[in-house]
Amino acid sequence: MSDFRELLKAPRDLWIVYGAKLTESIAYFAVVNVLILYLHDDLRFSDEMAGTLYGGRYTIVSLLVFVSGFIADAMGKRRALIIGALSLIIGRSLLLFSEARFVPLIGLAIGCWGVATMKPVLVAAVKQHAPIKIRSFAFSMYYVVMNLGAFVAGQLVSRLRIGLLGRTIRPSELFETVEVAPEAARTGLVEDLLQQFPAPEGAETVNDGVRSFARVATGGRDFDYWSLGDLDAIREAATAQLAGQPIPDPPIGLSGYEMIFFIATLLSIVSLLIVRQLRVDVEDAEEETAKAQVSVATKAGRIARELMKERTFWAFVLFVSLLVLVRAVFVHAHSTWPTYMLRQFGQNTPQAEIWSLNPLLIIVLTPIIGSLTSRFSAWWVIIIGSFITTSSLLFMVQHEPFEAAARAMFGGMFGAEAHYEYAGAYLFVIVLSVGEALWSPRLYEYIAMMAPKGREASYMGLAELPMFAAKIPVGAMSGLLVGSYCAENETCQSEPIWLIVFATTLAGPVIALLFSGFIRAAERARATESSAEDAA
Repeated sequence: MSDFRELLKAPRDLWIVYGAKLTESIAYFAVVNVLILYLHDDLRFSDEMAGTLYGGRYTIVSLLVFVSGFIADAMGKRRALIIGALSLIIGRSLLLFSEARFVPLIGLAIGCWGVATMKPVLVAAVKQHAPIKIRSFAFSMYYVVMNLGAFVAGQLVSRLRIGLLGRTIRPSELFETVEVAPEAARTGLVEDLLQQFPAPEGAETVNDGVRSFARVATGGRDFDYWSLGDLDAIREAATAQLAGQPIPDPPIGLSGYEMIFFIATLLSIVSLLIVRQLRVDVEDAEEETAKAQVSVATKAGRIARELMKERTFWAFVLFVSLLVLVRAVFVHAHSTWPTYMLRQFGQNTPQAEIWSLNPLLIIVLTPIIGSLTSRFSAWWVIIIGSFITTSSLLFMVQHEPFEAAARAMFGGMFGAEAHYEYAGAYLFVIVLSVGEALWSPRLYEYIAMMAPKGREASYMGLAELPMFAAKIPVGAMSGLLVGSYCAENETCQSEPIWLIVFATTLAGPVIALLFSGFIRAAERARATESSAEDAA
């Protein structure tokens, strides 16, 4: 309680950082939770292409995160956060225009700078504004705030995605009930238009060409929700295109995914307003004064060259790179897992709601575990937590044993109709969360401890680089695993998917133990330097 009382007395800017982190976390996780589903369902990319695009986006992010920390240290954290928030506002708003596939892809590219900047710079700002004696607790609370945002995002996504599945929200239909056209009428229209709109090469069904055109004509509405008015609109648009005339503008409306992106855009605007309240500190003011003499790019380059000459720096890079193999579990949780869950258990599976148990547990467990393990070495807490997180994947390998056990234990309590088939998924999330509550907050503390004074954003950016770089192969791997072992309209094979993910994850802590001598020597050297700096 003493740490919490001290936190309440912390500088105003630390609470501004927490506020910005909360709004950005809700927006970030809301987008990430549905991005790969949006690429497949709304933009109609194949599993493999959706995975490749998901990973490809983070190719851009990886290149940007490499320089974002250096640039933030050179230009000042407040200015970097404002530019990052503007990037996200523009990028997320363009995701609302799914009728033209290239527009959302441009939006994903534009938003890359904000994704690459916001997280490492906000973490660096915590170190900058938190009092030294409660810095460790301040990082734990930062992690709690992030997971509170993730929990809210999970609840939001589940309700909007399932509630608006294949539908669009139109202002004209808010106050009146519009009935879906008879299935015979909808099917007949599709058959009439098959010759005019053949399925593109590589399409999953012969109806894809018609459905894709119909989405344009109806403003994003899917086959199962076409009304009689939609049938007329599709016929009118098809006739116009056949005659070489412009097709009529579709009704204004938002799909479930687009509604999520709309809310994320609004939250990004709130984040911008919050970070603008940060005071320009002495270091940032000095950067503004000196920018006429030394450009931001020149200073950022000098910072990078100085850091790369340090042995401690390379030990740090090795450790965070190995931990990426563990942190990649969360990439799979937002790329492989959503598609797998929906295909294994059905489109009404509340996969985002199940995953939202993770941030809820983190909110509860982090302060408790942080207090119990604060006297232990960050190194060993991170390693042990990594092994626990890795073991959680074994619960996804086979669902039947856990379903049978849950039915036997809780059948009398919840009845025969409860969804016991989700038992393995719930256990996966619970065990993963226990491991995460051990290693993840201490990793933030470890990174902040390893960063020299005035170079916090550079280290935070570099710490995120391997994670974002991992999303490139993991995104492609996700598409291949799902396409090979859990293709649409085919029976899913859980064993090969999750055993492969388990093996790649296990390699991280095992290799880290092999290099522990080199990594821990650098850790001790930096701790000695930091003690001297704080004393000065």
